[in-house]
Amino acid sequence: MSYQRLLLVAAIAASACLVSTAAQAQCGPDGLTIPGACCAPALPTLPSFPSINYAGEGNCITNCGPTNPYSVNITISAPAPVFCDTYILIVNITGTVTINGLLVGKYLRTWDEVGTTGTPRQVWRFLINGDLNYTLTPPVGTPCPIPKIAAGGMAVHFDGHIDYARDCGTTIFSSSVSMAHLCGDFEHASWSPNPISPNPNPDIVYAIVGPLPFVWGAGPPPAGPLLGDAVRSVNYNLVASPAIWQCESEVATLGGALANVTQYCPCANPANPPGPNPWTQQNLAFQYGCNAAFGSAYTSLALPPLVPTGLSAIPIGGWAMPAGVFPNNRRLHHYFGIAHSPDICVAGALPFHLIYGVMTSFGPLGTVTPPPPGATFTSNHFLDLENTLVLVPGAPFVAIGFGGLSLASRVWSLNIP
Repeated sequence: MSYQRLLLVAAIAASACLVSTAAQAQCGPDGLTIPGACCAPALPTLPSFPSINYAGEGNCITNCGPTNPYSVNITISAPAPVFCDTYILIVNITGTVTINGLLVGKYLRTWDEVGTTGTPRQVWRFLINGDLNYTLTPPVGTPCPIPKIAAGGMAVHFDGHIDYARDCGTTIFSSSVSMAHLCGDFEHASWSPNPISPNPNPDIVYAIVGPLPFVWGAGPPPAGPLLGDAVRSVNYNLVASPAIWQCESEVATLGGALANVTQYCPCANPANPPGPNPWTQQNLAFQYGCNAAFGSAYTSLALPPLVPTGLSAIPIGGWAMPAGVFPNNRRLHHYFGIAHSPDICVAGALPFHLIYGVMTSFGPLGTVTPPPPGATFTSNHFLDLENTLVLVPGAPFVAIGFGGLSLASRVWSLNIP
């Protein structure tokens, strides 16, 4: 077991008293918007989400192009709360590959849309990450579908999302899942918790999605002025006894924009002929706060050549479900970024962040209710980002990082027309 996981287990053990005891919701507000309050302690009111078991598909996205889809079955346990917005899940993937391990799930936000039966449907989004283990059965296919580091006995870090959707009439849940292990310049850089030189997978992104059908590959993500939603913080101290993990109420976004700059391929092997350039460099900048006088700004920070504009969108593909069936025809992009974003709710919090996230787009219109002074709006482009706090030995117990088992103390939920 890695030291990151050992420390996470210790944090969980210390935090039993922090689990939310709020009433379970059917459909309705998640309790993280508190009208008239800014940066107030908050406990979410969420349903008991079910386990997941369905057919999915993996792919080795090589030289930035999907090349080798393969069949899997995805089983994920019902999420178990350990902090106010943080859950633990167990994942087992079988089929062409056998992968299992622990996932950390961070609750992001919720919205409403119309479900299969024409009745209201509510969606709750989680971002997930974990250090997962491959079970190796000869012959081992490497570097696809099994990463070289897995063939060497190492855990493989995945990031992704789960959307849980509930028909508010029948109360039946549906879901969608994605996970990706980015190429080595991201996952195993010198600044990651698992640096490896030379780069063990310079040109492959390992991705897994469900349910089916799913079509791999996608164009640039949507861009434009931000309709808004929310920024949310956690006030934490995981070396205190007992550990502190206090969710703060949402803060409104106050205007900004997401702009597409150019397309490129950061996961290319220089020894191979050039491939496609489907990744999109983006600029993201916006304001947030309780009002114009009490706020701050999010600014992308460039890290060339990996992230030349500070935010990169990775095309995964899109679902092709029958009309009305969740997740419908949503397109999916994963995100990696670097940003400066001061915390107006938590004194002394670091303003610099390594960021991961997802955008789903071109699905049904969803209704979003942001915190005041925002007004309810509709959108079908949902971008959600979190910072990555990788577990490290000693105080302060977590540090900025990417590529290892992580928690998140900041989330940014945004929408585009």
